[in-house]
Amino acid sequence: MLGQTTLVRLAAAPLIFLAMTFGGCGAAAGPSSTTTESAAVVPARTASIDSDRAAIGKPSLHTGDVWVDRINGSDREFRIEDTHDGVMDVSFWGTEMTTDDALNILVFRALNQSSSEPTKSAKPGLWFAFPLYPGKTWINKYDWEYLGAAPAKGKAEDHGTVLGWEDVAVPAGTYHALKVVVSSRYFGAGGFNDETVLTFWYAPQVNRFVKFDYADTYDGVVLAELVSYKPSTQAN
Repeated sequence: MLGQTTLVRLAAAPLIFLAMTFGGCGAAAGPSSTTTESAAVVPARTASIDSDRAAIGKPSLHTGDVWVDRINGSDREFRIEDTHDGVMDVSFWGTEMTTDDALNILVFRALNQSSSEPTKSAKPGLWFAFPLYPGKTWINKYDWEYLGAAPAKGKAEDHGTVLGWEDVAVPAGTYHALKVVVSSRYFGAGGFNDETVLTFWYAPQVNRFVKFDYADTYDGVVLAELVSYKPSTQAN
């Protein structure tokens, strides 16, 4: 996604007035969170071949759902702060985002800069294109607008592919998860061109990815692995 670091670079190019998307060469934003009361969901593999062929539907997410992920040795909270009017306010490890009800981002801030200016999309960037199943592909095109001190606009395009099921080991345990890759391109005035590649492993047991590997051309990488998941009491 379009980050502040990206757009600072653009400010130096001729004819470019930009100053600005799931990092700081590996560091995610926001303060470390404690995890003393968040119990990890015990991973349990569904062994049948038929289950691997089934589609994964959109999860039911609620205000107060909390996942704790390990990023560069530090444990940080990924939390749904509020849900309203079909959208959610979500803290991505301390960086405030606005998403649809499936965690697809509408208002983005750089994952490595909690204080970065927002970029708003005309429709969600499509990371989680439910239902998910092996072999699914999608293309998602939309406009974006940077809302910072030097406003700018452009276009974006997501290309997603569901590769298949894998057993992936993370601090919370080993999960049978669906591997997905989403590459995104961002275009703007003055020849602006940025690219991100996100690979994640989605486990239905925790209603989210258990591993998240994100790389941006200018802003670097973020690698997050699940430590624990604590659903809201609203889910019960």
